[in-house]
Amino acid sequence: MSSLRAAFAVTFALFGAPAAVAGVVTVHGAKPVTGRVIVLTASDIAHLGLRVISLQPALYTPRVHGYGVVSDLTALAQTDAAVEIAAAAARQSHADVQRARALFAQGGAVSKQNLDAAEKQAATDQTALLLAQRQEVVQFGPRLPWRGKHADASILRDLTSGDVVLVRATFPLDALAATQPPEISVTHLSAQQDPIGWTSKRIWSAPADPTIPGRSFFVLISKSDLQSGEHVLVASPIGPTVNGVQIPSDAVVLSEEKTWCYLQIAPGQFQRVQIDLSRPHGGGYFVDARPDLSVVVRGSGLLLARELGASALHY
Repeated sequence: MSSLRAAFAVTFALFGAPAAVAGVVTVHGAKPVTGRVIVLTASDIAHLGLRVISLQPALYTPRVHGYGVVSDLTALAQTDAAVEIAAAAARQSHADVQRARALFAQGGAVSKQNLDAAEKQAATDQTALLLAQRQEVVQFGPRLPWRGKHADASILRDLTSGDVVLVRATFPLDALAATQPPEISVTHLSAQQDPIGWTSKRIWSAPADPTIPGRSFFVLISKSDLQSGEHVLVASPIGPTVNGVQIPSDAVVLSEEKTWCYLQIAPGQFQRVQIDLSRPHGGGYFVDARPDLSVVVRGSGLLLARELGASALHY
């Protein structure tokens, strides 16, 4: 019975209440999986060469990840030019029809044949405008922000000047619960895991890409060094930000096909705790643990050998 009480005491000393340990749990999320407590003297710690550091508080926002590409402005320039040219022609032919109708009503200054020709040209130009607009929608979606009732003409100007780039972001199917993510972050492919990069809320749905299954969005990114045609990483938050700690990657040890770290739960006392590597954070991994503990970042393998015996290790 005393050993059972000790085990519960260690569990609560490590993480507080069981509900607060979502990042350090069994595969089924039941409770923290721990090894036995190893008690070492100062001489033992020095002999093993252990290095222990304090856990650093961290914030983690769960995100869904995808891939994107910085759009080439050639297609945008062509569709925009086609729309503007067609709109100018439609305005001119509409004015010609209005003038021809007025002259025809005045008693023949314009013949019926000329009026019919003007009306035919106006209808043709209007059709050409609708076609150009639909081609633009096919390329950039129905809610492109530089058209419509609340059009922002500065977007095209910023894109042309290079102050803003247009990124097409694609996420896995069913990865986003909302119809549109609240924000999208973009980073270089060469960036470290889970960086913030550049974030924007100027987002709208993109037409489906038949070559890549998933949901696509266009996002406008300002003040970046992204280049046209560059492939990028994209991410979007899918849950609230939570508090926890960062476990350095140097602290991770593998045994029994599981990942662990050794926490110092008291002076000279160390315990192996299973950790989840599904939440990378900076140079390590985020877990929901208390920040007032310390972790072994050098010598974890020696502790594991001491705890299990060298013949019991599985790497």
